[in-house]
Amino acid sequence: MRPGKTSKTILFLSLILFFTSLSIAFAEKRIALVIGNAAYKSSPLANTVNDAVDMEANLKKCNFDVIKITNADQKTMDSAIDRFYKNLKKSDTGLFYFSGHGMQVDGENYLIPIGANIKSESDVKYEAVNAGRILGRMKDAATPLNIMILDACRDNPYKSFFRSSSRGLARMNAPKGAIVAYAAAPGSVASDGVDRGRNGVFTKHFLNNMMKPGWAIEKVLKQTRIAVSEETGGKQIPEERSLLTGDFIFLAGGYSVVESPVTTTTTVTSAATGSLNVKTEPPGATIFLDDKKQGRAPVTISGLESGNYKIKAELDNYIPQEKKLKINNNRKAVISFFLDPLSTKAKIFVNTTPPDSQVRIMNIVDKFYNGIELDNGRYEIEVSKDGYKMKTQWVEIQNGEDLDLYVELEKEEKVVIHNTSASVGMNTPDAGDIWKEPVTGMEFVWVPGGCYMMGSNSGESDEKPVHEVCLDGFWMGKYEVTQGQWQKIMGNNPSSFRKGDDYPVETVSWNDAQQFISKLNSAGAKIFSLPTEAQWEYAARSGGKNQEYSGSNSIDSVAWYGSNSGGSTHRVGTKAANGLGIYDMSGNVWEWCQDIYAKDAYSKHVRNNPIYAESGSNRVFRGGSWINVPAYVRCASRNGDTPDFTDSSLGFRLSRKN
Repeated sequence: MRPGKTSKTILFLSLILFFTSLSIAFAEKRIALVIGNAAYKSSPLANTVNDAVDMEANLKKCNFDVIKITNADQKTMDSAIDRFYKNLKKSDTGLFYFSGHGMQVDGENYLIPIGANIKSESDVKYEAVNAGRILGRMKDAATPLNIMILDACRDNPYKSFFRSSSRGLARMNAPKGAIVAYAAAPGSVASDGVDRGRNGVFTKHFLNNMMKPGWAIEKVLKQTRIAVSEETGGKQIPEERSLLTGDFIFLAGGYSVVESPVTTTTTVTSAATGSLNVKTEPPGATIFLDDKKQGRAPVTISGLESGNYKIKAELDNYIPQEKKLKINNNRKAVISFFLDPLSTKAKIFVNTTPPDSQVRIMNIVDKFYNGIELDNGRYEIEVSKDGYKMKTQWVEIQNGEDLDLYVELEKEEKVVIHNTSASVGMNTPDAGDIWKEPVTGMEFVWVPGGCYMMGSNSGESDEKPVHEVCLDGFWMGKYEVTQGQWQKIMGNNPSSFRKGDDYPVETVSWNDAQQFISKLNSAGAKIFSLPTEAQWEYAARSGGKNQEYSGSNSIDSVAWYGSNSGGSTHRVGTKAANGLGIYDMSGNVWEWCQDIYAKDAYSKHVRNNPIYAESGSNRVFRGGSWINVPAYVRCASRNGDTPDFTDSSLGFRLSRKN
C-alpha cells in the first residue's frame, strides 16, 4: 500500500472517531439549574453570583439548556425548581448547581434563600429549600443521569441562634444514576474565595476542569479535589457520593469550544440549495426541523432538499408551536413564530364516591370548590367522609392544564364498641376491642398484657440495657389526642398548626396534658393517664414485637416524619396502623409519657409494670415527629425535657385502666 493512501485512511478514521465522540456528547438533551445567592443580609458572600454566571457560561458551551437565578428568595427558588423538574422529565442528563449558604439540621441539608427569616433550627424547614427534595425530584423525573453540585458548605451564618450547630453539610446518599458533589467534605466548610479572585476555590477549579476535552465527571472531580486541597493546604477537601451507572463527559475528546454569535448557521450537505430562516418572538427559542435540533432562533438552515418540512419552536414558559412549510430549490424561506406564554393557573375538579365527600387541599388556605383556580405546582388533596377511610393524594398542575381527579372511598370496617360508661372493672376485653370515651369520642384499643424486651442495643446509650418487661393489659388511645378533643375539654386550642379538629393537638407541655387528664377524670372514675414508657413502647411495637418503627420496618408506610411531612403535622390516622390497630406512634407528633426521664432509667426498672419516678426534673416523650429524621422515629428512641416545655412537634395520647 502506498504511504499516501495509508495516511489518508488514518485521517479518515480519526475524523470518524472525532465526529462520533462529538455526537455522543451532544446528542442527548441536557438541562441544568444554576443558583447563586450572595446578598444575605447578615452574612453576604463575595463570589457566589460570579460562580453561577461562570457556571452557566460553561454549561451552555457543553450543550446544556440552563435555568439560572441569582440572589433568589424562597419563592423564586421553588419556582425555578418546578421549571427544572418539568424539563428534567424530557431530558437525558440533569445538573443542579448551588453556590451560597447551606446548612444541616437533623441530618438534612438546606439551601438558604435570600431574605430567609431564621431565628432557630425549627425555622429552617419553612424558610429554606431542602436539598434532599431537589435530589428526590431528579430521581422522580427518571432522568438517566443526574449531577448535583453543592458549593454550599460555608460555615452556618445562623449558628448563634441554634442550641447546637453542625458545621458544613450532611452526607446525602445519591440515588441510582446520580452523583452528589460537595465543595468540602460533609461536616467541614468551604472557602468563598474572597482573597483568591473571582470564584470560590472549589468552583474555580471545577470550572477549569470541566472544560477539559474527554474528561469524565469522575476525573473532573478528582482533579478538582487535588487542586482545592493543594490551594487550601488541606483545609478544604471536596468529596462526592456516586451511584452513576453510565459515563458522562462535559466535552467530547478532541473538541474545542468556539464562541458563536447569537445567529447560527447549520449546513446540511446536499446538492440542493434551498434554505430556511427561522425567527421567534421572543427570540431564543430552540428550533427543531423534522424533530432534529437546529439551534436557537434566529437561525438559518442551509442546503435543504426541496420538499415539505415540519418546524417546531420551544421556549421555557411559552406554549410550543409547530408549523409546516415547503422548501423550493434555489429559494430562501422565512418563517416567524410568535409564542404565547404558558398560563400560570389551572382549575382542579375532584369527583368523589360517595358524591358528598369532603374535599380539602392541605397546602393552601383557601377552601376547596370544584373548579378552584390554582398556580402551577404540587398540591395535596384530602378526601374524607364519616364511615369511610380517608384518602390523600399529591397531584401536580403543569403548563396551566386543568386537572380532573376521581377518588373513590372505601367503607371503614365495623369495630366492637364496649359500654361507653367510665366505670372501671369491665370484663377482660379481647385483643383489638375498641372502647369509646363518651364526652370527646376518643377511641381506645385494648392491648393484652404480656412480656417483651424493652430497649435497643443498636440505638443511643439511654436505650440500654435491653431488659425484659412484663405488663398487665391496658387501653391505649387509638390516635393522638386531637385538636377537636382538646377544645371540648379545655375550651381552647394551643396548636401551632390549626388545620382542623382531626389533627393532633401540639404545643402542649407535660403539665398541660395533666390538666387535660384531670378535667377528663373529674367526670367519673380516675381511669385516664399518660402511658408509662414501658406501656408506650410495648404498644408501639404492636405488642412487644421486634419492629423498627410502629407497625413496620419501612418508615414511609407508617410515619409522617421530616422527609415526607411537608413541614407540618397531618390528620391522625392517615398512615397505616400498627399490628394492634393503633396509629401514628411513629411520627406526626412526639408523645408525652408519665415517667421522669433519666438516661439510666432502664438499669433501675423493675420487671413488672415499671415506671421510673425517682429523682429528675425532665419528663419523657417518645415516637418522633413530623420534623425528625428516622432515627428519632424508631420505637426504641427516647427523649425528654422539662414539664413546661412546649413545641409544635410535641403532643400526647392517653391510656386508661380496665
